[in-house]
Amino acid sequence: MSDDQGGLIQILTEQIGLTPYEARAYVAVLYHGPLSPKGVNQKAGIPRPRTYDVLNSLVGKGLLMEQPGKPSKYLAVDPSMGLKKLMEDLEEKTIRQIKQQWGVVEGLVSSLSGPYASTREGESEEDVVWVTRRDSAMIARYSETIRSVENSFIIATALPTASDKNILAAVKHALKKKKMCRAIRPIGSDWSKKNLEVYEELINLGDDIRHLEYDGLTFAVFDEKDIVLWLPPYPSTRTVWIKSPELAKILLEYFEILWKKSTPALPLLKKFMKEKRSKKT
Repeated sequence: MSDDQGGLIQILTEQIGLTPYEARAYVAVLYHGPLSPKGVNQKAGIPRPRTYDVLNSLVGKGLLMEQPGKPSKYLAVDPSMGLKKLMEDLEEKTIRQIKQQWGVVEGLVSSLSGPYASTREGESEEDVVWVTRRDSAMIARYSETIRSVENSFIIATALPTASDKNILAAVKHALKKKKMCRAIRPIGSDWSKKNLEVYEELINLGDDIRHLEYDGLTFAVFDEKDIVLWLPPYPSTRTVWIKSPELAKILLEYFEILWKKSTPALPLLKKFMKEKRSKKT
């Protein structure tokens, strides 16, 4: 077996999802076909008792064609058709599975929302510090905090990338509920057109966003009492949640200092949008 064939077998097993025997048989037929089961067994080096099962599986996946006879022979389907059809079938199967899982999740959310709400209501004011260490956990908790803000919140971030779509959706939700938001952040010329449009939409909804090339502490303050701190280095995997009106006051004063150094983000967003349009033309 050549290095090229070995590389193909590795890709087919690790990235396409064929079993090792299927990958070896498929490559053998591609390079040496048409082959009988005995020929596949010899060229692919797979156990003889498994040969028929492997070949039937590849035929079922649309990668091989069978020519009846004594013995039968197997020929590869054109990879531009066979492999693409395999991925289309896999995609359809995955989408069905995800839809089924979403249904389960919706049911779980309905069942678990009550117990979760009761535990949140029973949180002690003395338990003021929480830490999340996984990005997905942070995004979920942070988005929830934005959606449930009572009056207003401020954000100062050093991250050059646009926020996660779930966070942006939560901000949009809060703005539509007439909550106030002010944000200081760097706006990047490398942002996608979609991200630029989303931030422009937030500004039109009332989000007061300002641009600042900032490399300091990343934080958010909700209702002048609840604080979120992202611990460096960024992007951070550790986020600290603190309920402390005293610390909130200090951060709000620091935010106002940064605010005076910043500039409105909308002109910059429009500039980058214009540049992207001109590049296309």
